[in-house]
Amino acid sequence: MIMTETDTGPDIPRGLLATCGTADFSGIHAEILLGGEAAPLTAMALTVAPALGAPAHISFTEDKLFTVTRGHLLFLVGNDRFLAECGASVFVPQGDVHSFSALDGSACMMLVATPARHDRFFQAMGSLPLPHRPEEVQAVCERYEQAIVGPVVQP
Repeated sequence: MIMTETDTGPDIPRGLLATCGTADFSGIHAEILLGGEAAPLTAMALTVAPALGAPAHISFTEDKLFTVTRGHLLFLVGNDRFLAECGASVFVPQGDVHSFSALDGSACMMLVATPARHDRFFQAMGSLPLPHRPEEVQAVCERYEQAIVGPVVQP
């Protein structure tokens, strides 16, 4: 990763990005490419295990863009359920209920979220001991302005 000091704040990555952290939870492996307090956005490469994915949740203050890079994912956005195949992009505005699951094997996608925070949410969720205690999940969700409102979307 190339790091350059700016006149407006701390070092932020520029140019080619490399994995600067990872997180695993809910059948999702995340390679964090950009995130942290100084970053303008979160960028993560996600690998989703078959039939697993993100439970239905609301991100109250983050807009998200997903781009499928391998496989097929079933998405729920608001009340709409749809299949997203390789090359498809899905936008989820802040405040919308959303979920996804991998179909027919594992799937990969890029996630860009703004403002930068979702990387830290993934890391916090991934650090919780298994099995998850509901009060610990709730505390992480509150800290990162998320709410889990249902199960992982399924066909």
